Amino acid sequence: MKKILLPMLALATISSFAQTKTFAITSEKKGEFQWTAIREIDFSTGEFTRTLYTKTPQQNLQLRGVNGMSVDNSSFISGRGVAAAAYDKVTNRLYFSEMYGNVLKFVDLTNSTEGSLAVGQNSDARFSTGTKQYDESNVITRMTFSSEGIGYALTNDGNSLIKFTTGSNPTVLNLGALRDSRNNKDVSIHTQCTSWGGDIVGDVYGNLYLITMRNYVFKISVAKMEAELIGTIKNLPATFTTNGVAADNDGNILLSSANYSESYFKVNPSTLEATTVKAGKDAYSVSDLANANLVYQNKGTIATIKNEVATKGEVSIYPNPAVNKNFNLNFNKLTAGNYSIIVTDINGKSILSKSIAINTNATEKVSLPTATGSGVYMLRVVDATGKAVFTDRLVVE
Repeated sequence: MKKILLPMLALATISSFAQTKTFAITSEKKGEFQWTAIREIDFSTGEFTRTLYTKTPQQNLQLRGVNGMSVDNSSFISGRGVAAAAYDKVTNRLYFSEMYGNVLKFVDLTNSTEGSLAVGQNSDARFSTGTKQYDESNVITRMTFSSEGIGYALTNDGNSLIKFTTGSNPTVLNLGALRDSRNNKDVSIHTQCTSWGGDIVGDVYGNLYLITMRNYVFKISVAKMEAELIGTIKNLPATFTTNGVAADNDGNILLSSANYSESYFKVNPSTLEATTVKAGKDAYSVSDLANANLVYQNKGTIATIKNEVATKGEVSIYPNPAVNKNFNLNFNKLTAGNYSIIVTDINGKSILSKSIAINTNATEKVSLPTATGSGVYMLRVVDATGKAVFTDRLVVE
């Protein structure tokens, strides 16, 4: 088996990683552009709080290969550096691939302690992005985990969306090329000047969001294999290029740059308005960000998704996406009684509330208000006691 290669590390305590910690692939030193260090950043202060890894030897450390894998210390991260990383909260591992590389490597945080670091790589299921091994177009520069816990990686040109799992029998599947939404017009997901680089992050509704190096925002539906341009980030400095993307505890989008380290940014995903996050005293350039948060997450949204289990055998929505803001709810063998249909936006704001009396196998036509904008909404059906009997996403185009 091919060895993984690992240099010396600078490591503080790793014994307890909260799911909301954010990891950053940074330069070795301030002002440099070598993406070979792994650090932890606190976006509430803009400070880097921990250095997990640098190529520059800083202290002795025991290196342990996961599952008996042999390890040497020459180059865990090569000089090519890293532009794609993702944190998997299920395995508590930070996954990444190197520039022009096809091997998925990881740091196992659960089994790492101060003075001992557990590392590994997925040697049996490699990324395959085409026949041109060192073509910049098929370099993987974007990576994240979705709300379903599935890993996704995306090449610069958008022609390879790769799905990967991280269990005991990991798999890698190239799903193929993304297609442009009809709303994209002259800005294609495949165009180099607008749409390469950047990073992706998942949202609570199962979508992926790509913020490109040039700060264009695409919403990616994996089910449709479609990328829809929804706008550009507002209020960024003219020289700012997006290279790392994650989400904060409230579901806002976090941005970092490989060539701009004066500050970082937080973006409201509904308005795409950016606000400044002041950088701390050690301001590194950042090529990638990774954490376990999801776009649009907040206490209300998370509670709805976690606690209200949809009984989809009894209720169904069609068509979805809604047509001209109209859709139908089919009630199949739902207990007869009084119910309410409630539609809210991603911030929990009420869009529609409608009381209905249901008999078995009934169909209810629902029309949303004419002012309802395009986007993803949460639809619930609750019984007379206020208990949700059905929850699902409703798309309005």
